[in-house]
Amino acid sequence: MKSQYIDMMERIVEAYSTEDIQNYISEVTENGITEHGFGRLTANIGILLAHGKCLHLQELFVQMMDICCKDIPTTRERFPENPSDPSAQENFTRVGNDFSVRELICCLLALEESNVFSTEKITYWKRLFQTINPYTCYAVIAKSPSDRVHNWAAFGAASEQARVFAGIGNKSEFVGTQLASQIPSFDEKGMYRDPEEPMVYDLTTRLQLTVALYFGYDGPYKDELDRHLELGGLNTLFMQSVTGEIPFGGRSNQFLHNEAVLAAMCEYEAVRHYKKGDLKLAGRFKHAAKLAADSIATYLDSEQLPHVKNYYPKDSFYGCEKYAYYKKYMVTTASFLYLAYLFADDEIMPECSSAKEENYIFETTPYFHKTMCKAGDYFVEYETNADFHYDSNGLGRIHKKGAPSSICLSLPFTKTPKYDVDIENRSDLSICFGIYEEDKFILSSDPGTKYVLVNKEVTETAATMEWQVTLNNGFQVLDKCVVSDEGVILSFEQLGEASNIIYGMLPAFETDGVEKSTIRINKHNLEITYKGHKCRYSATAEMQDTGKVYANRNGHYRLFMAQSNRKLGVHVQIE
Repeated sequence: MKSQYIDMMERIVEAYSTEDIQNYISEVTENGITEHGFGRLTANIGILLAHGKCLHLQELFVQMMDICCKDIPTTRERFPENPSDPSAQENFTRVGNDFSVRELICCLLALEESNVFSTEKITYWKRLFQTINPYTCYAVIAKSPSDRVHNWAAFGAASEQARVFAGIGNKSEFVGTQLASQIPSFDEKGMYRDPEEPMVYDLTTRLQLTVALYFGYDGPYKDELDRHLELGGLNTLFMQSVTGEIPFGGRSNQFLHNEAVLAAMCEYEAVRHYKKGDLKLAGRFKHAAKLAADSIATYLDSEQLPHVKNYYPKDSFYGCEKYAYYKKYMVTTASFLYLAYLFADDEIMPECSSAKEENYIFETTPYFHKTMCKAGDYFVEYETNADFHYDSNGLGRIHKKGAPSSICLSLPFTKTPKYDVDIENRSDLSICFGIYEEDKFILSSDPGTKYVLVNKEVTETAATMEWQVTLNNGFQVLDKCVVSDEGVILSFEQLGEASNIIYGMLPAFETDGVEKSTIRINKHNLEITYKGHKCRYSATAEMQDTGKVYANRNGHYRLFMAQSNRKLGVHVQIE
């Protein structure tokens, strides 16, 4: 696994041509370092040089490292007013040190162990980084343990503790203050609550706090922090899809770096439990890390590497927030993969759980409003209180082990996306049901829909969930989902005496930006063929093509619909 991580990092850095790097150098030479992409790219090239790779970039790396070491220690402007606002980064021009110092210290430590550069050159770079004042270098800091600045403080703590570990930082109260400010953000299941509870920043922030411990933080908050991280790690096992992916939900989702974060966390937890003597649990984490890495690898075979899970041109920004541009977020995957490399112990053997243990229903706390279910080779994810800038309510994910994650659905659709797509969605949408009232559809994916899990059962062969769903007009349906190796069986049955037509909304994957699927419909059956796999919807009523196309981060989907009086059944299979 360790060698796989380095090989994947090399493939990612190869996405940056020599011309790209030269242009990047010219840009920061003129404007200074205004974001953390440049530092990240510099760090990863240096790490690869230390491993005998990318040697043709050695001279360019020296230029880049000289710039980083001279520019980063200088004083930075502070964020205006609300640093916890997720959009703040979009409007601020002097950020990056909080994120990239840790990565550059990792680079220096790797180079120090190699013979690529002279001791004098390494010492020169370290001396420049030794001049960092954490109170002026980082853009957003917690001034006291009660100061809530959210994930920024975790990144600052990781960076500063890395400097301490390297012998060029001060053992001041800075790291402890940043870590103390993070502890109130954990929920009862060890998940980290960033504003709007995005799944990526639960995982990424926990990883940064893990980095601080890995690099030797041993202050008064260590034990409490470690308890939260261990609990969160255990619950993360239940949130990972059978395709190796993190849950959908919120900002920065569906980027390749999502699974790099997951791989690193699972490697760390594997070592934790290995040291405790729980080889079985350690093996489960090692298996989870491998699944995450393999999910990234499926995207690294293409000629033009994507940084988000589609194949639209990288300059189209398709599926990306404004801050998530290619040159910053592509290399971010490599940065997190290097943490997986550092944490990994290849003496730990991957181990799958027994069939009985593998079938489960997992509910997050209400803060994250997610329910995940796995049975056999299938995995589903429900969203019950969506952030409608990114998602919608209902069944937003059906994955099958070994199949392309987007062939059925990997995340819902939103009418008001904060990421770029090329068409307008007519409504919020998931795999859901609805009724037609007053010349419009009212869907279970809409805002205001209430989901209550009234029954759940897990056996060795299947997992069943029954939801009482109340639409925002008061209409109620029993939404039943049975997951097994036979697929996902859905039924929508009206509650109450009145008789209404129930419409099932079935999005069919159409294109990832390059490759198009083949879609066939035959009365009660809808079949989508993509990348050598088939997704089949079989309904108890005749289906029709609505002619409407929806867009999410993965690509375009065409909406099909089935309708039936009072009750409708749908069977989803992927093969």
